[in-house]
Amino acid sequence: MVVNIKILLIIILIFVSRQAYTAQSISIIRDAEIEFFLHKVIQTTIDKKVKNKIYYPRLISNDQYNAFVTGSNKIYINTGLIKKSKSLSEIQGVLAHEIGHLVLNHHNSRSINNKNLSNYGKFASIVGIALSASGKLNANSAIGLIVGSQDLATKSSYQFSRIQEQEADRFAFDIMLKKKIPFNGLERLLLNLSDNEALNENSFTNYYRSHPFSKQRLDQLKKYKFRMKYTKKETQYVLINNNKISLEYIKNKINSYKSEPDKILKNKENNNKILLNYSRVIASYKAGKYDLARKYLNTLEKKFKNYPYFFELSGDIYFKNGSFEKAITEYKKAIEVVNEEFTPSTDLIKFSLVKSYIQTNKKKYLNNSIIVLEQLLQNNPKWSYLWRLLAKSSNKVDRIGVSYIALAEEALIKKNFIKAKKYVDLANGDPSIPNSYKLRGADIIARIKIKN
Repeated sequence: MVVNIKILLIIILIFVSRQAYTAQSISIIRDAEIEFFLHKVIQTTIDKKVKNKIYYPRLISNDQYNAFVTGSNKIYINTGLIKKSKSLSEIQGVLAHEIGHLVLNHHNSRSINNKNLSNYGKFASIVGIALSASGKLNANSAIGLIVGSQDLATKSSYQFSRIQEQEADRFAFDIMLKKKIPFNGLERLLLNLSDNEALNENSFTNYYRSHPFSKQRLDQLKKYKFRMKYTKKETQYVLINNNKISLEYIKNKINSYKSEPDKILKNKENNNKILLNYSRVIASYKAGKYDLARKYLNTLEKKFKNYPYFFELSGDIYFKNGSFEKAITEYKKAIEVVNEEFTPSTDLIKFSLVKSYIQTNKKKYLNNSIIVLEQLLQNNPKWSYLWRLLAKSSNKVDRIGVSYIALAEEALIKKNFIKAKKYVDLANGDPSIPNSYKLRGADIIARIKIKN
């Protein structure tokens, strides 16, 4: 059967372009301090009815003003959202909207809808090919059917999305009204978006919008703002161990890590001494000037009492300088002061602590690293690198069976089932393997059978 090559090219372009869009890579920044700051912002935003649910912020290195969710309890927040926001209430409004998507279970209904639309588009494409091949439809008409069906599916999908966006807006506005969160920041954002849309009005792009027009959203917001009799005084900081950590401080941290160290160290224009000195700590650290970094950090530690993330930063400086035992002391202080208030943030500091333990290459610290790694793996069983570190530490203290089981877990996460089974077999050859790890090995074999 001969199929017109023109149709095949169209089909390939349709499906390749759709895949390319969904497979865009994103760069996640794991930073204990920023994640804890955003966690605090989320806690001040969410309503009582969702208070028992924990949402985990994840920072994305992207300058676009955006945040999104994928159906899990993680909220992905672009660095651009933080850098371009003028107030915390603006960020609270965006986060409330994204939480609305999660609470209203939009991800599941959207997945089902998109699957149905995708099947419809594929079916129409197959019909187009068959009719063309049989001579009942000419090539140009077949292309029209294929592209038209995909076009209809796309339009329907975006219409479906617009309804959800409006529902998420109402959810966010309800929360802001109940929590007395000022609408000013969100109103400023929607005003800017509305003005941009008026300048760039285009019937084609408007038709394919996934979000409602900002003017519509702005009108809805104004109705809610009118209902709010009074608002709390807008603050620009959150409290961490009674230290006021401002939005400007977090913006400054993001900018400092992205800027060239020499440019920061030469800059004397910043009137805010705290932000200037913090930038200098980061710049000196990045430039390998560790004594200078410690000097600037000491001035900050006098202003902030028991601030865990300065202890963490101090540990990072010592680690980079090769002073691993001093780094261990600082990381331990940070963990103690955070006091498990937000587990993911603490886990990131524990991860740094583990790396310091291993770098000492001393048996006492290697055994400590195994204890901390086992704690971390309870919260993060799919973090493959933790299993690799457990294998490394265990091997160094002659716990060979444990080392092989850890490598088997890592291989299983990476879907290398043959290697996983091989490591379990090697682990079972160690007569001193603890029963808990022997049972884990049997569980790995069972999981391999299920996967296969």
